[in-house]
Amino acid sequence: MPAEKLFYTNNNIKMNKILTPVILCFSAFIITSCGGDKKLEPMEQPVINDSIVKNVKTAPATLTGDSNYVKLNGKIQADETKTAKVYAMVSGKIQTVNVELGDYVQKGKTLAILKSTDVAGVTNDLSLAQSDVDMAKKSLQTTEDLYKGKLATEQDYINAKITYNKALSELNRSKQVAAITGGKNATLTVTSPISGFVIEKNITNKSEVRQDNNANLFTVADLSDVWITANVYESDIMNIHLGDPVIVNTLANPDVDYPGKIDKIYNVLDPATRTMQVRITLPNTRKELKPEMFATVKVNVQTTGKIMSIPSTALVMDNSKYYVIIKQNGKLHIQEITLIKRNEGKAYIKGLNEGDQVVTQSQVFIYQALSSN
Repeated sequence: MPAEKLFYTNNNIKMNKILTPVILCFSAFIITSCGGDKKLEPMEQPVINDSIVKNVKTAPATLTGDSNYVKLNGKIQADETKTAKVYAMVSGKIQTVNVELGDYVQKGKTLAILKSTDVAGVTNDLSLAQSDVDMAKKSLQTTEDLYKGKLATEQDYINAKITYNKALSELNRSKQVAAITGGKNATLTVTSPISGFVIEKNITNKSEVRQDNNANLFTVADLSDVWITANVYESDIMNIHLGDPVIVNTLANPDVDYPGKIDKIYNVLDPATRTMQVRITLPNTRKELKPEMFATVKVNVQTTGKIMSIPSTALVMDNSKYYVIIKQNGKLHIQEITLIKRNEGKAYIKGLNEGDQVVTQSQVFIYQALSSN
């Protein structure tokens, strides 16, 4: 059987020194004579040298508790409840940008200044509305005096009241528009609505901003708490529950464990990746956890009972099937097994008995030798 068909399950597989002389022993032939005639008769030899069998490294199959955690991959995100996206409600041209990506800003700090004809129009509407109110108020007072002196009709007085109320309504509308858009005298000052870090910045000096552009100018996030969103494969969904304790590790601090628990399960399966997302909220007082960092999440789950396990280095894969080499009564033989899963250097399997000794080194070469016999 060609060696190319075998896939190695141990990255550190090396040929044992005892394999250096010979792995395969071919049948020897002896010459015997009978009545002057000579013929060849085969004499069987063991496929694997006795010294190899004696010195090969093995490990027992053990009945252990099923793995008590599920390993998930995820990333860190800002807590959406403590995040603010900053938009410009008007179009215009950016004059100055006062912050850079990653800066910490206090609530109310100026992020950028924008020159806008829309702001100028809102300011003008507000000024006109105020003038209309002043004029309507004076007209109402004059009409009221004339009505009291019987020099104006009651209808004239009612009409003056209506005109004044309309002017007040328009003034209130203009004030509300000005409050929403912000700014005055053609200048809009963009400020931070919360204290936090600038985690997104989509403008530069002199850039143009359009009112119909749905992209935000900035995103400011309070990173005192962060979210870890992790992907759960379809096969593990039934093992995940709300409130399950977890341990989070990051590439930046692989030796640091961040304990937490699952506080949200998104009960929707992504059809492209066949995964479901879960969320873990972690405190981030030292700001070590940063948005977009990759994270590994270990979810503690209830064990499902005892299951047979062997070192994953003992596995041999051939034609999409899994095998191990068993040492029994001083001999080696191939045993097909069913792989359930692998976790932390262990393979959880079916097809062996407790105590069976499996070869854990050079098993691929031994498998090739045995299967070629």
